[in-house]
Amino acid sequence: MYQKPNTIREIRENYPEIAEKLIKDPVHRWRAETGIELVHEEPTKQELERIWRNWQEMNNELKQTSDQKSQELFGLDNKEHYLKLIAKYYIKV
Repeated sequence: MYQKPNTIREIRENYPEIAEKLIKDPVHRWRAETGIELVHEEPTKQELERIWRNWQEMNNELKQTSDQKSQELFGLDNKEHYLKLIAKYYIKV
């Protein structure tokens, strides 16, 4: 079941110590304003996987809107971006 990203109000309530940083970030702000998931870099593999699963739960119209924004911000659709980001956890340097 799709779970909308936090709204700006929810970000301020749930993450007061980093709320303004998140709200200024184009990815987090867009997600908060639209209620549409967007694959993006996260601090942990588990959180990235959660976002990817959540993105997959959206209907096709929302996915298309999200893919357009992903192309604008990252030059990749959400699936391509997810595969690029998840690969970082498996590459040994």
